[in-house]
Amino acid sequence: MSEAVEVAPGLRETKDDGVHTWWLCNEKRRNAVSPGALRWMAARGPELRGEIVVLRGTGGHAFCAGFDLSALAEPPPPGAMPDAPLIACTTAMRDADATFVAVLDGYAIGAGVELACACDLRIARRGIFFAIPAAELAVVYHATGLASVRAVLGPAGVRRLVLLGERLPAEDAWSAGALVRLVDADALEDAVTDVIERLRRAAPGSTRGNRDLLRALDRGNIPDAVRAEHELRRRAAYASEDHQEARRARIEGRAPRFRGR
Repeated sequence: MSEAVEVAPGLRETKDDGVHTWWLCNEKRRNAVSPGALRWMAARGPELRGEIVVLRGTGGHAFCAGFDLSALAEPPPPGAMPDAPLIACTTAMRDADATFVAVLDGYAIGAGVELACACDLRIARRGIFFAIPAAELAVVYHATGLASVRAVLGPAGVRRLVLLGERLPAEDAWSAGALVRLVDADALEDAVTDVIERLRRAAPGSTRGNRDLLRALDRGNIPDAVRAEHELRRRAAYASEDHQEARRARIEGRAPRFRGR
């Protein structure tokens, strides 16, 4: 694994054979995310080509405590929306040719909840919680963000967070189907390793095709162009060398060796 490199204020990156880990590391502010960090992630999204991107916080206490309000202009320029960098970041994540995994080793608040919900997979340790203090901050959350949180945490979950201002425990998120793993703290790293290795073993074309349609389903509709693209990918998958290799491997009782073609 490469050494952690600071790529933006409060954000570091490590790389390990197709796995990029983006570390939220603003521990003095409970890993609150800066506009600069969000802009860097938004810019990196279109550059990704099939990687696994793991998003996690340092310190073992907070995944992300939301926006770093101290880094925002006060007051904001006329017409400027303070959450614009977050919207650009999460949009880039959902459009990127990469599979995003959120590792929740601590609580997620506000923008941290949306970042976790923009990921394709979420792993959490027991005892953490989600919170969105929209009412306390007198803000109306942007529509795409609310839709994303609703798709992940469910209709009741998003209402508890946004309308009632409640904390949503990880155990409730697990019951809502928001998490792929919920484990004790001492089992978290093993769970992360297992999920990453499963993604690494998968045929790239299969992951890409299924992941992108699942993202479209989370958005609530499948445009005709998306359906057509998905059908082309399905046909290409059945005709691919990887599919033929998978069939041979099943017959021969061995693990397949995928080459992404």
